[in-house]
Amino acid sequence: MTTEKLCFRQDVIVEPLYDQWYAWSYLISPATAAMNIANSHLKKMQSFVSAPQMHVAALKNPAMLGGPFIDHDPRRVDEIKVLVERTIREHAHMLEFAAAVQELDHLLATEAAGLSLEPLYQKVPEVLRGYVELLYDLNNQPSMRFIEGLLYKSEYYNTAAQSIELAIANGNSRSFVFSTPRLHNEGHLRLKMPFSYEGFDELFKMKYVPQPYDYIKDLLHIRDEDDEVFRSFFTEEVPPPHVGYAGDDVRIRYFGHACVLIESKETSMLCDPVISYKQDIGRDYFTYTDLPDNIDYALITHNHQDHCMFETLLQLRHKIKHVIVPKNNGGSLADPSLKFVLQTSVSKTSLRSTSWKR
Repeated sequence: MTTEKLCFRQDVIVEPLYDQWYAWSYLISPATAAMNIANSHLKKMQSFVSAPQMHVAALKNPAMLGGPFIDHDPRRVDEIKVLVERTIREHAHMLEFAAAVQELDHLLATEAAGLSLEPLYQKVPEVLRGYVELLYDLNNQPSMRFIEGLLYKSEYYNTAAQSIELAIANGNSRSFVFSTPRLHNEGHLRLKMPFSYEGFDELFKMKYVPQPYDYIKDLLHIRDEDDEVFRSFFTEEVPPPHVGYAGDDVRIRYFGHACVLIESKETSMLCDPVISYKQDIGRDYFTYTDLPDNIDYALITHNHQDHCMFETLLQLRHKIKHVIVPKNNGGSLADPSLKFVLQTSVSKTSLRSTSWKR
């Protein structure tokens, strides 16, 4: 037992994962998670298994970066095969759900003729019954609306698939997160706990305030065989305390992409949080240590993965008092509720949805 106090290193990458795939809002919402597993994850992996060299060749072309190509050495094809088999086995209910959505979509397209949709409820696939409402949209086209609150209480919302992977940053280059599942790599450590686990907040507080190493090791249930890797993510170096803004005007700091910190003497607001890790890359830029100790409001303007970034939000959750998100489009498959997504997986603070003109 040791009582040495350490800080969590500023250059440790924190990737939230859903079944080894980089987590974003459409992998949290149950209906869209099912569609992504069936129509994106499995198809990419099966393509890689059948023709890994094609993926390698495609990624040599800069124009193809960000495409549906898995960035792994062909020698790891057996690991992808295992992930395919496990996905089919463990997510069979999600695949059934995705197939039912396609079946219902076809049913509406072929049998809804502008009259009452009530008779079609008898033909709704069994797995969707109670979770969908049939309606006509503003263009008089038949459609379905998901009752998202119920889906989050069903087997289709599975926190056991959630985990967080830690690794020390090595420059700014990573395999494109939306096309490449994360396999086990040396120096990486995966913590298989739901995003909502409060122990993660204690870990990320250690970016700024040292705590006993054994305290965080026990809280995150680190096995002795993983101790060496886990310990490598900590340092004795304590970052200098943040000096809050005390001016009479408003200060605006640009953190990159759409992320802006707006501060007055009384209030701070962080828009579309996407924060860089501290690395020596030959230029200065704002990082986590440049944020205030408390963030009054986190504003997420819209539900795109580069504006609602779990990787940042999880690390800031303990700082944020209120989260403001836009209202969604009433349970449509294309626009799941961001409020539900964050309430169930990221936010432990006051969360409010509102509408505004863009």
